[in-house]
Amino acid sequence: MKTFFYSIPLLLLLSCKKEKSFADKIILHYDHGEKLSFQQFNEGIDETGSSIIYVGKDTSSINVKYFMGMMDPPPPPPGSYADSTYREDQEMLSRFLYNRFGRIKFSEKPVVFDSLSKQSVEIGYNINDTIPKYVYNLEMGTLKKYKAFPVFVKNISGKKLILHEFKSLPLAVLNDQQKWQILSNDNALICGDSRSQYRYWEFNPNEIMVLSVNFLEGKDKGKFKICFHDYCTEVFLMNYDKSIIERQRNRFELK
Repeated sequence: MKTFFYSIPLLLLLSCKKEKSFADKIILHYDHGEKLSFQQFNEGIDETGSSIIYVGKDTSSINVKYFMGMMDPPPPPPGSYADSTYREDQEMLSRFLYNRFGRIKFSEKPVVFDSLSKQSVEIGYNINDTIPKYVYNLEMGTLKKYKAFPVFVKNISGKKLILHEFKSLPLAVLNDQQKWQILSNDNALICGDSRSQYRYWEFNPNEIMVLSVNFLEGKDKGKFKICFHDYCTEVFLMNYDKSIIERQRNRFELK
């Protein structure tokens, strides 16, 4: 009988162990000695760079380096000349930012994008892990390094998922009205793009996407979700400054 009672805590411990995720085997490589800061409110308005680190199937070694965006940059004007300062800046940026994503496709008619669910994508994240988020400040001409945490998305649908382009993963916070509100770290005006319905990219079966989400500075504790297109993660707790909710230019709530 004693053996039976002693075994109960062990069974409870085993049942409470965290379920293994595809993301557990992914190792991200970066300089752990870098000095990182919190991105301040409105600091990101003049910055360029996406939250995308990697898309593919080979996750044996992934460097924390970001795509500038999903749309490839236009070629330089004919006859343009790059001076030594420009070349040095580009060489520096190439250590932290990829110039070309190369997966955006164009359609002659509006695209029907796939709706996502737990049957089509698996999302993992590590709120206890701090990685650098690199962006380039266009006005100052400087590289910024922010505190962020990694997010991992896997296509488990068994088919190609047709998705629209994006820059970063939105955070949703539970507000005082108990509504999930999309939270931005700025109050910038968001303009629509009439051609966005004609651009798409294909997320292939078993491919993994690695991204990051910036930590928010503050002493308040809130309930958050990370949203990837129309699918959001489970709830987690994170620090932030609650006043940021009132500083949003527009109020967007999840349905």
